[in-house]
Amino acid sequence: MYDLAEIKEMSGNDQDFIKELIQLFVKNNIEYLQEMNVAYEKKDWVQVKFFAHKIKPSILVIHAEGLKQPILDLNEYSGKQTNLEKIPALLKLLNEQLPVICSELKKEIK
Repeated sequence: MYDLAEIKEMSGNDQDFIKELIQLFVKNNIEYLQEMNVAYEKKDWVQVKFFAHKIKPSILVIHAEGLKQPILDLNEYSGKQTNLEKIPALLKLLNEQLPVICSELKKEIK
């Protein structure tokens, strides 16, 4: 589902830093996802791209491989306003999987 090896390596395995990073990841990405859903409902592609772009680095750094291509596609499609018919499925996947990942990450820091 995800891999924290890169974060552990970057931080020198500093547990306080890792905990803080995970807390930020969870808080920010849940908020960004909610905002992206609102933007999608309004068909505000600029904002959809903005929030996809905000979420993307987090997904990449924790190696959430199941969400890597979907967030890259969501970022690209909303930015270029192409393949818009694919966005609902990508957003659905993100809405299903990102909260699960966040829930699992919370368990990591307890």
